[in-house]
Amino acid sequence: MSSRQRRVFAPAQQFMLCMAFCAAGMAQAEESKIYRSYDPSGRTPTFSDRPINRTSRIYAVFDGNQLWPRSGAGPVSLPQLAARRNAIEPLVQRVAGMHGVHAALLKAIIEVESGFDAGARSPKGAIGLMQLMPATAARYGQFNLYSPEQNVDVGARYLRDLLTMFNGNVRLAVAAYNAGENAVIRHGRRVPPYQETMRYVPMVLERYDRFRLHAAP
Repeated sequence: MSSRQRRVFAPAQQFMLCMAFCAAGMAQAEESKIYRSYDPSGRTPTFSDRPINRTSRIYAVFDGNQLWPRSGAGPVSLPQLAARRNAIEPLVQRVAGMHGVHAALLKAIIEVESGFDAGARSPKGAIGLMQLMPATAARYGQFNLYSPEQNVDVGARYLRDLLTMFNGNVRLAVAAYNAGENAVIRHGRRVPPYQETMRYVPMVLERYDRFRLHAAP
């Protein structure tokens, strides 16, 4: 598609766009991206299937099998996502303060991993808000990973340790959260060239920047 044919979608159309990705012929494509861009004020987002200015970042990806961000049971509307996020905001703030992790980064990972769905479970066995594998959680003790409090607590501990391991490099810590720390180390302390990880990292970082920008004073 040429730049002249680029499709631009208003924010209110996003949910319908997500559903279209899942139901229409785009399911035949290898990968389809949704970009979010902002106007000069930095407040009004626009969604499109191509970058349109310097603020353009990948917001979601349909890879032919699933729509990212994952939401456990499928795409969710923006109001649903906001309601879920607001419901766990006090928990995230509390846990972030306990473990010295930025709350915006925790929320970014949770949104991409589970769409704030505490009951989410991936086909690979990752559980809960932060989609933790039981083997990862076992490093820190025994936990009920379907408990929002325990899930976020363990996820924050793991993220804190990854940030320490990679000298505060958020990009590498996020990559390690998805692919595992050994994969990042094995690839020369760079984002591993895995398709999933290369999609995952920019989506988390975009949300991290957004949540920091719009953090409550």
